[in-house]
Amino acid sequence: MPPLPHGPTWLRRPWSEPVCQVLVALVALGGCNPEPQRGLVAQNPVNPARPYFHDFGTLEFGQEVERTFTFRNTDPVPVTVLSLHPACTCTRVRGMSTQPPDGGPAVKGDLEMHENIIRVEPGGTLDMVVVVNTKSIRPNSDSLNILRVRTDSKNTPFMTFELHVLAEKLFTLSPAELRLGDVPISHGGSKRISIITGYPHSPAEVVGILETTGGIVATLQPTLAVSEVRWDLTATLPPLTDLGARHETILLSTTDDAGEGEAGRLLVHVWARVVPDVVIRADPIHFGLVSAVEGGQAQAELRALVPGARVRILEASFEGAGLGPLQCRFSPLGYVDSEGRCDRWGLELLAPPGMAPGRFQGTLECLLDDEGSARVSAALQGVVR
Repeated sequence: MPPLPHGPTWLRRPWSEPVCQVLVALVALGGCNPEPQRGLVAQNPVNPARPYFHDFGTLEFGQEVERTFTFRNTDPVPVTVLSLHPACTCTRVRGMSTQPPDGGPAVKGDLEMHENIIRVEPGGTLDMVVVVNTKSIRPNSDSLNILRVRTDSKNTPFMTFELHVLAEKLFTLSPAELRLGDVPISHGGSKRISIITGYPHSPAEVVGILETTGGIVATLQPTLAVSEVRWDLTATLPPLTDLGARHETILLSTTDDAGEGEAGRLLVHVWARVVPDVVIRADPIHFGLVSAVEGGQAQAELRALVPGARVRILEASFEGAGLGPLQCRFSPLGYVDSEGRCDRWGLELLAPPGMAPGRFQGTLECLLDDEGSARVSAALQGVVR
């Protein structure tokens, strides 16, 4: 008895040529008629496979560049751009406008709105201008900046834009700015930063100091660190007469990227806050919410900022309506000399139970044995419930 065939007869027969032709035609027909795009469809993509991506390429650090994305509303109903969500401060939308399908006047979107920024009619187009500022990007490294757009379209409810840029900087500062912090008025202050080339083995060099502002005294010292040169820049703010914030600059001359000439310019920002020689940190002092039944407390610190200086607190008092019940305890936080002076004092402010409900505010004043800073004060506030 011959063996039984495996499977139906039609599976074991070779396909005829007409059948193959029909199958090939059906496959080709399906491939030539993809599902049409819906929602907000990109009209000017550089790469149709990635319509929300744009490569700005390599730029000079500090440049600001923009790209206009254009879309058409292919939905049968209006589409509203609900909100914009940039992932960093370096990326923002500068403008949005829509053009009606009949060619009427363009309508601008209100970027101040947190919701419902602009509405695009069916068949209308939307122009969105996206700006990237390289000042907020880490220099000499690839940066992919993200912007998310939310709409009420069922087909394109979320659109994520990717903007690539490489911002080149000839020199890198560590840290990026000279921040002197609190500078005592009678002493001044100084700080140092390091400058290195933007990429390894660069022939570029810092040549020297061209100018400074606000009486800043600057020094520049080159140092060989391993195989690279590092320039240490020190900025000193001298003793002053005015309190308040200061913003000064130091302008350096440099070579070009080939190490030639000295026409390059490198601007270094210097920030400082000129304060009294003795200050109370935590100004204002916040009690927060004080319980009318249990009371509350707050902490602060009195500090002598001039190096080597020490003070002694003689007494602490309060000025302000309803602050009579408040108490202040103080104790040294470091080395105490033979006269009971210390450069740092801890302040513990106590609000006892039974204070009248409501908001209170006023001033804590400390009397010192220091002739130059006999009194130092700080604002305080809190709420009793």
